[in-house]
Amino acid sequence: MAAAHEREDDPWGEPPEYRRDRLAAAFVTSLVAWTLDVPMREMAARRRSTAAASRGRQVAIYLAHVTLAWSMSRVATAFGRDRTTASHAIHVVEDLRDDAAFDALLTALEASIRHACEAPAAA
Repeated sequence: MAAAHEREDDPWGEPPEYRRDRLAAAFVTSLVAWTLDVPMREMAARRRSTAAASRGRQVAIYLAHVTLAWSMSRVATAFGRDRTTASHAIHVVEDLRDDAAFDALLTALEASIRHACEAPAAA
């Protein structure tokens, strides 16, 4: 007997909240890639890549944690990373926010993510 969360269109039997989190992580990653002008294939790389791609991944992880109010474990799962990797990324980006221009960029990205992730108004 199939689990309650399994659906015919979901061959992996993944709970819907995991799928939704992965989609949100992909959205945040895409937004960061576009903003920082980093190719998405580099942002999605599982291994070491350019410094720009690594920084972009760190920013995406940070934004998901802060803007979506996700725990480090949830962020790590959604991005397919280890919790300690997510923790490191968050601390690195927090330190970088001391730069006014970088802080302004993150503030704008946070606003964009919040706007995009708002629940649609009831008709």
